[in-house]
Amino acid sequence: MHKVQKMDPSMGPPKCLICGRGNTPDEPDQLSDFWVMDIERDINWGDPAYICKYCCEKIAFEVGHVPLENVTQLEEVIKEKNRDIHKLEAERDSLRRRFRSTKLGKKALTSTRAQTE
Repeated sequence: MHKVQKMDPSMGPPKCLICGRGNTPDEPDQLSDFWVMDIERDINWGDPAYICKYCCEKIAFEVGHVPLENVTQLEEVIKEKNRDIHKLEAERDSLRRRFRSTKLGKKALTSTRAQTE
């Protein structure tokens, strides 16, 4: 199985096994953006088996593949969340230090009060 630029019409009818599309991309895509997956199997006594780009994307989505555009967006969100986590952890540590010093100060104050009484 391998990716090719377009289906070879000399080998048989250039049709996607799933949707029946030929070597024609959808409207926003150009022929340079279009590709097909050659399954490397013969069907109907020697006809090649191809799956078009759009059907491959549907199959990949069904099995849980995340498109590359979404991956970059998700990585940015993860970086932002990691920065937020770091900031909150630093704030928590600062509050812990303040609490400890307040607790020690209270302990020292109560011990000096007990000594003076």
